[in-house]
Amino acid sequence: MIADAVEFIRKEVRRHLGVANGDVIANSARKLAEEASAFGAYISMINIEEEPVLRNTPHVEKRLGKSRYIEPPVFLNLYLLIAFKFDPYETSLIHLSKTIELFQSRRWFSAASQSGPGATPFPPSLEKLVFEMVNMNFEQLNNLWGVLGDAYFPSVVYKVRMLRVQRDKIEDAPEVTTIVLNQVIE
Repeated sequence: MIADAVEFIRKEVRRHLGVANGDVIANSARKLAEEASAFGAYISMINIEEEPVLRNTPHVEKRLGKSRYIEPPVFLNLYLLIAFKFDPYETSLIHLSKTIELFQSRRWFSAASQSGPGATPFPPSLEKLVFEMVNMNFEQLNNLWGVLGDAYFPSVVYKVRMLRVQRDKIEDAPEVTTIVLNQVIE
């Protein structure tokens, strides 16, 4: 599911930039710093977190008169770094601007929003992806790029919300027919 989301984003960025398929890569941005021959736009997952607001959902659902126990889904937020290394440097800045433009004009993606001709097919394992730019100060940027290889490249970080993860394990739950209050058990 996470791989599906990152691959969809990679294809959408590539389509918007109008570059070759191999110019937008889902891989660690560390490659940009380590390999002198590495060029392109690199999409790297730098963090993942659970969405705490959606944590409290019911464990029992009722369908067709039967109660079933199911663990509630986990909703994830992915933090993606999109870094650019093109020659000349100005090309990196142009691609960075176009990527920000893409997610400014399209803050969310779903199967319904991807139905037109030439649109990147939306993965059936996902419901919706919502994009929010993350502002980072100099200290945070220094720490991030220090971990990635001590070189800075034009980049932007996006929080991608609403990845729903749920295993399809469902168990029958006993039906509650009576509730007894104030009963003393001896």
